[in-house]
Amino acid sequence: MKILGYILSFLLFGFIAWQFYSAYSNKKFENKEHQFLGSISYVNFKIYNQYTLASVKMKGKSLNDANGKFSLLANYIFGGNSDKKQIPMTSPVIYNMSNHATFSFIMPYNYKVSNLPLPNSQEISFKTEKNQCIATIEFSGFASNKNCKENYLKLLEVLNINNISHSNDYMIAVYNPPYQIINRKNEIWIEVNKDEVIKKVDIK
Repeated sequence: MKILGYILSFLLFGFIAWQFYSAYSNKKFENKEHQFLGSISYVNFKIYNQYTLASVKMKGKSLNDANGKFSLLANYIFGGNSDKKQIPMTSPVIYNMSNHATFSFIMPYNYKVSNLPLPNSQEISFKTEKNQCIATIEFSGFASNKNCKENYLKLLEVLNINNISHSNDYMIAVYNPPYQIINRKNEIWIEVNKDEVIKKVDIK
């Protein structure tokens, strides 16, 4: 029994160490190329000057509709492309919850549509966003349809109270891989009017 206890303790320690390592190492994948504008209450506002998305279409507006799409994009950045080139992984992954819902990887900042290798899969498309002003609300844990909708409505409430024009669609940004349990980070993004935000935010 004592040996079994040692084994279980060792496995538990190894699992905890792995989780902390995953939380630390994942930070290097984060795409931080943005300008922070300020905040209102628990809502932050920032501008992404430019980034390029590799995307696949989802059948609906549920997180479950992205099942199987991760592997398509992962295959592309791991060499499943015309140049057989590996492309560094970045964070977050993006679920666009519009009428044309998509699941996307953000490409490294030095890539644009013009210099990305062609995908082997016809399901993958590319789009570059420029000067995108977004309102964000952050939450922890695993993203689910329920907590994403709850945080979307909280974010929407702040925007409407402060009369900030916004898109009717929203995006879910997930920063951590599925195997990471601790220190998880997610955000809801809504595109907003930059000029209105600058007049209203608390600059930090």
